[in-house]
Amino acid sequence: MSSKSETGKTGENIACRYLEAQGFEVTHRNFRAGHLETDIICENGEYILFVEVKTRRATGAVTRYGSARDAVDVRKRENLVACAKEYLRAHKTGKKPRIDVIEVYLSREEAPRIKHIKNILC
Repeated sequence: MSSKSETGKTGENIACRYLEAQGFEVTHRNFRAGHLETDIICENGEYILFVEVKTRRATGAVTRYGSARDAVDVRKRENLVACAKEYLRAHKTGKKPRIDVIEVYLSREEAPRIKHIKNILC
């Protein structure tokens, strides 16, 4: 993985496979509403999730930049909420909306580590 965008794309692919294994169907990737964006939108029988994926290389990035979830600051959360609202205006559903963060930590020596933080607004 040589670039930041490749690392991010790899993390999103891993997150999608993880969500599918948890019983979610991925319906959109990189959904855009104007300048707003959500990495993954997926749903199961009860929830529709708006997921922000943050990927870090396990070696050094955490100490240099903090945990992946630290990158989801107040402004980013506000943008995620606004994007979710725009999506829900256009796509009516009776499912409960939730905004989650999935952290993906990549390592050359071991399988990727995933941390799923549910409902980051609580």
